[in-house]
Amino acid sequence: MTPAPLVACSGSLMLGGSTTFLVNLGHSFRERGMTLNVVSMDEKNEMAADFAAAGANVRCLPRQGLIYEDRIRQAWREIAALHPPAVLACLGSESFEPLRLLPSETVRLGIIQSDDPGPYEMARHFAPWLDAMVGVSETICGRLRADPAFAKTRVEHIPYGIHFGPENVRPPRDTGQPLKLVYLGRMIEEQKRVSRLVELVRLLDARGEKFEFTFAGSGQDLPSVQAALARLPNVRILGEIPNSETQALLRSQDIMVILSDYEGLPLSLLEAMGLGVVPVVSDLESGLRQVVTEQTGVRVPVGDVAGAADAISALGRDTRRLAALSIAASQLVRDEYSAARMCQRYLDLIGSFNKGPANWPSDVEAPAPLLLGQQWMYQGWPRKIRRWLKK
Repeated sequence: MTPAPLVACSGSLMLGGSTTFLVNLGHSFRERGMTLNVVSMDEKNEMAADFAAAGANVRCLPRQGLIYEDRIRQAWREIAALHPPAVLACLGSESFEPLRLLPSETVRLGIIQSDDPGPYEMARHFAPWLDAMVGVSETICGRLRADPAFAKTRVEHIPYGIHFGPENVRPPRDTGQPLKLVYLGRMIEEQKRVSRLVELVRLLDARGEKFEFTFAGSGQDLPSVQAALARLPNVRILGEIPNSETQALLRSQDIMVILSDYEGLPLSLLEAMGLGVVPVVSDLESGLRQVVTEQTGVRVPVGDVAGAADAISALGRDTRRLAALSIAASQLVRDEYSAARMCQRYLDLIGSFNKGPANWPSDVEAPAPLLLGQQWMYQGWPRKIRRWLKK
């Protein structure tokens, strides 16, 4: 196996979409006879088994004994040892900092994975060191193109891609069985609005609908959801599940529900749709509208819990429409959002810059980080004192 022409740098490898994205990319590089190298600025890798299955090589940097700047420097050393043609900063300012140290011949890429102000604001500071910004949805790309900070930065739309097994042939739904609903994601109120899911469950139950609702995911609002729905026997709250078990869970579900305030392009949604799970989601401009159409699912106004309940009830009664949406959803995602297609787009993007071989120095000294206050603390004698105290 040869190294992939792209090294991914991430602030952390927590369980979630930003990490699963790299796992899917690793699978596709492996199918091409390449190994994806990943450098994480955090010592924990919550998806180590998934990366191993994808054939990816992951290096997690220790925190003990290293000040912030030295961790950036160590990340550069890990990257420099591979001499990659391109580096992709994936998550958080820590992942973008090493881009400032790379030779100009290296293609320097960043990615925005969620359509909310924080990632845009962070990435603006690193625009002078970026050759291209990747957006996972057209809406994200439109915001980047309209931002003066990225006027000289190429913006590329590369949607997420999923590494699927064989196509899932779903048997006809048994109308005598409860309609199976699932939410797979972070259990948080901000953005995901899990309180709306609680309200939805209670509304469906009050209407006498025959359903089972499964929650999978972790987050700070998980206890409140558990407490609110504890007395309902048709609700399963699994908590965090390994990524390797996700597709098995989704294959048994009929409808995925997402009632968020904002999204990028949820990987869990694509994975569910590719397995024939029909989406009922908030009508969000970014990501969701491009995949959830009248042919593949149902969109409801943001915050319209009653509308979501109506849509679910209607699908439960109309098994033919549910089956047609399931087939169309699976076909769309497998055709347009495969990991292989995503991988090729990254290869095409890297190749389009046509940069020459890079001249890598033997070592570098990290400058003061851009997004940390009191810049004087991160250079000169204060840096030396902090380094001595850390050790």
